[in-house]
Amino acid sequence: MDPNREHRRLARDLVEEVLKTALAVQEIMGALLEDIPEGALHGGDNASALLDMIIGTVVPAARGAGEVDCRKATALVASIRDRILDDLAAAADRGHEPGQ
Repeated sequence: MDPNREHRRLARDLVEEVLKTALAVQEIMGALLEDIPEGALHGGDNASALLDMIIGTVVPAARGAGEVDCRKATALVASIRDRILDDLAAAADRGHEPGQ
């Protein structure tokens, strides 16, 4: 199999999983923040309380992956975000150039 094709497949699987996760979390967090009365959750800051709940949910997976793999995954997700935002900003800039 062509190595570039395999890397594209791996990248596609990764991007799809990151996007599905981000969109699902954003949707439910947004709905909860709208529906729960302000200050109703522990500590009075609903957004912070929901974030703490999500962190608690992820702890077993992070523990299972181990520190090294968890840090690698965090760096990978951050790199994905940075590259996507940089490329989209460059595309937007090109779209605003005269003659485009």
